[in-house]
Amino acid sequence: MATFRKRGKKWEYRIRYVDPITGQKAEHSKGGFGTKNEAEYAAAEAYIDVKDGAVSKKPNILFRDYADSWFEDYKRSVKETSLRSRQTYLNALKNTFGQLRLKKLTYKLYQKKLNELSERYKRNSLITLNQVAQMIAKQAVKDGYFKANPIADIKIPHYDDSDEKIEFWEAVDIQKFRDYCQHSISKKRRKSSYYITLEKQRDLALFYLLMYGGLRIGEACALYLNDYYPLTKEVNISKTLGSSASNQLKNSYKIFPPKSKSAYRTNPLPEIAYKQLENWIKLRNEYVGLFPLVFQESHFLFCKKDGSPMTPRDVREKFKVIIKNARLTKITLHGLRHTYTALQIQAGTDPKSLQMLLGHSTVKTTLDIYAHITGDKRRETISQFDKMLKQLDGGAKAGQAPKSEKSNT
Repeated sequence: MATFRKRGKKWEYRIRYVDPITGQKAEHSKGGFGTKNEAEYAAAEAYIDVKDGAVSKKPNILFRDYADSWFEDYKRSVKETSLRSRQTYLNALKNTFGQLRLKKLTYKLYQKKLNELSERYKRNSLITLNQVAQMIAKQAVKDGYFKANPIADIKIPHYDDSDEKIEFWEAVDIQKFRDYCQHSISKKRRKSSYYITLEKQRDLALFYLLMYGGLRIGEACALYLNDYYPLTKEVNISKTLGSSASNQLKNSYKIFPPKSKSAYRTNPLPEIAYKQLENWIKLRNEYVGLFPLVFQESHFLFCKKDGSPMTPRDVREKFKVIIKNARLTKITLHGLRHTYTALQIQAGTDPKSLQMLLGHSTVKTTLDIYAHITGDKRRETISQFDKMLKQLDGGAKAGQAPKSEKSNT
């Protein structure tokens, strides 16, 4: 049933119906029509929407409120380790669209805001942010706020290649890093500070697993003592240490299954990595024996004084200090994994084998990184080649005899 009334110079309709989802009686109204005929036509369309279940219960709901509602349902369907990242991008979207009513979300507005966000976010981060926005918009369609996704087929802004350069260390930085760590280990300390020397040994063993073993930081922190196979010099990767909390406090870390099925793997270690790891395993008992009052029995390979595992946050902070003190090229901790990739490429490892070593779910991810790294190498090679040609050209010109004047004889 529909009723119509004139409010000032504009017409309004009000329809009463039974909600096809809840079975409860409900009302829906809308005004602002210039004539009664326009209001009647809109009311007829609204009845069709009712039949299709496309009349929203809260037509004026804010984007931020709907996003929160969506997230409450979404977080029941994903791993805890994925929530922190999603929550970060969700907050960015809520801050961007502020008090915007959900129904006012349009392609043009969203594209404009996405272009603005590209000034603050790297390409991969913006892609992930857009994925969250698309999930929200698709659910809004199902809930009857839109007949079709208003932000479908959006265009990710263009980025310069330099903005998306993958960070990894060349041989010079790798050597500087190793020299600095070895110097820190060999540094003379008081007996009461001997534990620091042992922690330096532990840290180096962990760093080597990232740089020479291809592990993710969460995978390395989650390792148990029995995950290292001394006979085959391999490490078993079957879990990860992560936190769904935004502050990543110590007690928020938990053991989770790996990122994907392909992340379950057994990686061989080169001599430099397994020797340092075996050295730490021998020293581990000595280390924990220094703290009998606080240490609790632990299976973690890279444990702290109390037996708890080193967390990704712990390792990142230590890595930042090393980069600063050793004056190394700044890369993220994940850059050590990219360094591993670069070393494998230089060793001639094919993309498919590299995919299995890195634990990527698709070879596309591996190929993207492969292309970035080899692309940098190609540009470096052609630059050196060009420089050589210019030197040869300059040398040839310098060696030319001056043109002789034509003889008058």
